Amino acid sequence: MRYKLLTIIFLIAVMLFSACGSGDSANAPTDPEELLAFLEAKIKQNPKDAELYYDRGKVLLELGEVSDAINSLKQAISLKEGEKKYHLLLADAYFRNGNINDSYSNLQDVLAINPQNVDAYMKIAEIAMYSRDYDRSLESIDKALEIEQLMPKAHYMRGYVYLEQGDTAKAVASLRKTIDLDAEYASAYEVLGLLFINRNDPLGLEYLNTAISLDPNNTVALYALALYYQDNAEIDKAESYYNKVLTINSQNTDALHNLGYIELTYKENYDKAIDYFTQALEVSPNNIEALTNRALAFELKGSTAMAREGYKTALQLNPSFEPALQGLKRVGN
Repeated sequence: MRYKLLTIIFLIAVMLFSACGSGDSANAPTDPEELLAFLEAKIKQNPKDAELYYDRGKVLLELGEVSDAINSLKQAISLKEGEKKYHLLLADAYFRNGNINDSYSNLQDVLAINPQNVDAYMKIAEIAMYSRDYDRSLESIDKALEIEQLMPKAHYMRGYVYLEQGDTAKAVASLRKTIDLDAEYASAYEVLGLLFINRNDPLGLEYLNTAISLDPNNTVALYALALYYQDNAEIDKAESYYNKVLTINSQNTDALHNLGYIELTYKENYDKAIDYFTQALEVSPNNIEALTNRALAFELKGSTAMAREGYKTALQLNPSFEPALQGLKRVGN
């Protein structure tokens, strides 16, 4: 049995909360809870300062207090209506709160102020993409590109939407356009690498290695390379890359599982395989592949009772999981 995983990840930029726009930012604390208290005190001193309410909204979002963030951002807008960044952040807050229509409405307010606002079109495209409204997302991306053609993120988002729609050719074209415009756009190399490596195309190696050169801690790219080498029976290389993943994230259950699989099938080192599968299960107790393969390792080792217990545990998760059913037949109920 082979455990194979291809994950295509699209990362929308996380909001970075900046120093306070008003007040004495040099003396502002960096801890979010302390910064919130600091801003509350500044607002009491300057209750008409819109920037303080905006900064408070950012901190509240970081703390997960979305409803309070929405209220704070509304106050900022009431004090300074035409400030686009207030509306853009409020749109994010509404979306995080599940209020998609309010998010769209707020962005339309931005476009009413400035119909050429690229940020608003891009935000609409992001929200539509996450909502799986792909036609709307592409339409907004196109409008953004009509205003600003040389925008790598827009082409990257378009590539992701095409992937979701199943149009790989258009996706590849858009992602290649992304790296034409920005040779250091690591996420585009990563997705291109995953696409080509999934076809067992060596071109994927080049893309993934470029992604890693730009971000040495990219565990998605490292794992994909490990899986490629494992699929092609280059076991030493596969192990090397899995261990690089674990150096960065010691709890990566997929890397632990696949190292166990290598010990089980290629090296017939059942004790070491059991150890890796056990580590994978400590991270992810419901990993049915790890449960079943550990049971198989016990079976091959001659520990029939442990194997039987493992297969039964796997079948509790999925009574029709064929490898566990076959294993239980072999060791007996």
